[in-house]
Amino acid sequence: MQQKWTDRPPSGDGIEVVLEAWPAFLRAHGSLLAKALPPLVGFGIFVMYFYRNHFYPSFDLFQFSSLLLAAACIGFAIVGAVIVMTVLPGAALYHWFLNTKKIKDELVYAMPYSENALSKTVWQLVLLVYFAPFTLVGLGLVTSLVLAPGLYVHTGLLWPSLIGLAFGIALQIRFDLPRWSFLSYIWTAYIPFLILFVLLSTVLQSSLPIIEKLDDVWHYPILWAIPLVIAAMVTVCAMGHFAGWNAALLFGLFFGLVVAGYSGVLTTVPERAIKGLGLGAYEAEMVVLDPDFCNRELSELGIAEDCTLRNVHVVWSFGDAIVLRPALDQPLQVQIPAMFIRSLARKAEGDR
Repeated sequence: MQQKWTDRPPSGDGIEVVLEAWPAFLRAHGSLLAKALPPLVGFGIFVMYFYRNHFYPSFDLFQFSSLLLAAACIGFAIVGAVIVMTVLPGAALYHWFLNTKKIKDELVYAMPYSENALSKTVWQLVLLVYFAPFTLVGLGLVTSLVLAPGLYVHTGLLWPSLIGLAFGIALQIRFDLPRWSFLSYIWTAYIPFLILFVLLSTVLQSSLPIIEKLDDVWHYPILWAIPLVIAAMVTVCAMGHFAGWNAALLFGLFFGLVVAGYSGVLTTVPERAIKGLGLGAYEAEMVVLDPDFCNRELSELGIAEDCTLRNVHVVWSFGDAIVLRPALDQPLQVQIPAMFIRSLARKAEGDR
């Protein structure tokens, strides 16, 4: 006889189920993931780059395991840095401030017994320790970027200390913490605020080209929304530390990927990985060709009379052919056999 819905036990909370299953999943499949994931990620990075640039190189990529692993390492480093920066601010404030004996004892003593009052007090604590200071630090940095870009770095170094002072005093007064507790919050919060500064700068740098393509009416609303969204995500990851490192890392992984994806950091991983390996996605100041290759009418490619190409984008420079985009009015991509390339002078980063 089929069991009635009212007689069935209720399902567990989704987040609790994931938190309980995550350690067991890693113990059972962690070794396989460690072996299979890097080459698969590296292969995916190369395939995505080839697909975006509409070409495929003339060599078997499966034979170049070192390139796959190197590309995966660069990809993991880029995205992993965003995930780490999403987790660390909350971890530092929790373990260096909230969970210290002196502060923790006073906070526990300040918590009311009533469930409604307790919930309200906890949210006030989260607001004063995490969300409000994170938000104000981010909004101050965006304000500096909009009004005084030249002072952006100075703002990133000085503004967090002022925010730390203000909220350290507010916490001491609201929860009746021991004298000079606000100083502990200042020096503890300064490093997380600096990490937030680096995270926000990374997101802004990656997302500004995307924002600039939108209508002007959207520029400022999106700029002001970015620090609010990041502050909310970092706060959720910080709250995960109350349940332990597993919860914090899971939230950090999820929100870190969200931040990396929507800011453009994740989508630019193929180009950054290929550029980091020196295989392409960089600018060349001059490409000297073999005269035999120039013994034909190639003016449409932008080849000068001295058989050179100048200021071109190198899409790919490994294998039997080099793929270039000449600096012409019309977008054009050409493949030149590597045997006809005499030399290639890469443009220095500072010359762009």
